[in-house]
Amino acid sequence: MNRESHEAAPGFKTLCCLFLFVVASVLIADKAVCRSDAQSIHIGGLWDLTGDHRREGRAAYMAARKAVECINSQGGIGDRPLELIVADTRGEPGRLLIEAGKLVEQEKVVALLGPTSETLIPVLRNYAEAHNVPIVLTSGDDPLLPFKNESVSWTYSISPSLGPAIKALFRKFAKAGLEPVAPLVADNAKGKRASLWLQGYGPEYHLRILPFQDFGLHDTDVISQLQQFKEEGAQVIMAWGPRSWGPVLLRSAKRTGIPMAVPVQLLSSDMLKKYTGSFRLWTAAPPLLLGNDIPLSHPCAFTVNRFMKAMGKEAMGFSIEECLAAGAAWDALHLTAMGLRMSSTATHSDLRQALEDLDQSYYGVMGVFKPRARDHSGLVPSSLIVLERDTNGWKPVIFSKRRR
Repeated sequence: MNRESHEAAPGFKTLCCLFLFVVASVLIADKAVCRSDAQSIHIGGLWDLTGDHRREGRAAYMAARKAVECINSQGGIGDRPLELIVADTRGEPGRLLIEAGKLVEQEKVVALLGPTSETLIPVLRNYAEAHNVPIVLTSGDDPLLPFKNESVSWTYSISPSLGPAIKALFRKFAKAGLEPVAPLVADNAKGKRASLWLQGYGPEYHLRILPFQDFGLHDTDVISQLQQFKEEGAQVIMAWGPRSWGPVLLRSAKRTGIPMAVPVQLLSSDMLKKYTGSFRLWTAAPPLLLGNDIPLSHPCAFTVNRFMKAMGKEAMGFSIEECLAAGAAWDALHLTAMGLRMSSTATHSDLRQALEDLDQSYYGVMGVFKPRARDHSGLVPSSLIVLERDTNGWKPVIFSKRRR
């Protein structure tokens, strides 16, 4: 028996060695996975993947994924890959707060991107400022000026803001001598702010600005306001309000025929489908709206073409809402990545400071941005393109010479 036991020993030893090799391999692989997870940098996305704004939210998610793939294919951030973790906010403020907390506390994201709807912006901004987490807004037109408002220390934006849009339009109006300009704004706090900015920039561009008229968000028309402007000799109406109000403005504007300029955030596919060309419609647009037709001379042409190639056929079928949401998400990821490359550590405080101290501009699909201590958007007005709508789409505005 002893001899048989000794003869069996080599086979037993072989099995033991094989078992130990398998266990060691599993442990090594597990450690490698853990190490890979530890090295990845988490970025959180808060978009509506269900609900009324799900199409825009899904477009943003798609573009953000493509941006992460693009960044990681180039080596990530110091050889550390980015990982995008997205939560469905469903258009609900409470849901947004819950998901933001999970992303920050459980997933350890270094920054938050979103939201889909501008109605959720105050909720996300308040969370970010209260918890000292950097956010990059992908909607809205809020001016982010820390030297005027301490509640924007952690908030950045990649969406065309109020000031640059007004400047881009006023520069065109001044060259063409289009005045007086008539401000038409919503009768809420944002509308009042827009009216003050419109009035304030008039002298800088030597434009006469008429006293503003306002409208209720539930009004069915604004014909009386437009008629009043017409009697006062308005050459162009600057209308500032929420996207939901666009179709009402369109129906009323058909009656007067006065040229209309609006922020890009007011435009919707429903509004544009009903546009028949009965009046001239202008907007200060991000270069992305020209898509593959963007002039090669534009500083953002390379980025726009890269975006269109990355998005493929999906981008060709986007509505204007989806296009803007996708473009903002793409830029938000790339701007965050630029900040991370400049940051000494991938922490909330270092990223916030790095974004504020960027030593170069970011050339995106939404425009050229250089955030700084005084302005957490940093959008360069000249990178926006003033476009005119016709029945075939958008084209750059060509005004006749100044009429003064």
